[in-house]
Amino acid sequence: MNMNQLKPMIIVLLMLTSALAGCTGTDGAEGMQGPQGETGERGPQGIQGETGPPGADGIDVNEPRIAQLEAELASKDATIAILLGNISDMEEELEAVDDVIEMYYMMFVQIQNNMNDLESNLMDEINWANNSVNWAYMDLHDAYLVNSDLSNANLSNANLWEAVLINADLKNANLSDAYLVDASLFNANLTGANLGDANLRDADLRDADLTNVYWYNTICPDGTNSNYNGNTCENNL
Repeated sequence: MNMNQLKPMIIVLLMLTSALAGCTGTDGAEGMQGPQGETGERGPQGIQGETGPPGADGIDVNEPRIAQLEAELASKDATIAILLGNISDMEEELEAVDDVIEMYYMMFVQIQNNMNDLESNLMDEINWANNSVNWAYMDLHDAYLVNSDLSNANLSNANLWEAVLINADLKNANLSDAYLVDASLFNANLTGANLGDANLRDADLRDADLTNVYWYNTICPDGTNSNYNGNTCENNL
């Protein structure tokens, strides 16, 4: 028997001895405290409690930087809004400019139509005037007389500077003393026309019919005088 088993038995014997001593005689002195009993076994582990609620979210260490970027983004959004407003204003201005351009275009078309009407009226008047009106001394500077019928017309001393007489019929026309500087007489019919004392400097007489033209003291297209060119300008165009 080992020592651990003897300890309880010794304690029991001591208790019995103390009891018997009390019955037969006077109480004896209090006995010494017995030895410490063995430590009891650990009880079963308790049930784990429920999980507590989640804690509050922590503060992002980059939150100041995020706030700064958001402020910059808001500033750029404001700038974009201003630019969009400017673009809208410019679009309105462009529309106004387009309206002005269209207005001027319509004015130009109207002017062109008026010019065409005047040209048509002038042609009618010229064709009618061949037999009834004296066109002497008339100012026809820069007149557009393409394909005009000016046969037998009296255009003496007329100002025909830079006039356009392409394909015009000037048969037997009186052009004495007429100012025909820079006039375009390309392919014109000048058969029998009177060009005495006329000024034809720099005039275009290419392919013009010059049959039986009367030349006298006429300034030829090259600037010479017909009197010194055999009384003709046919070789000095």
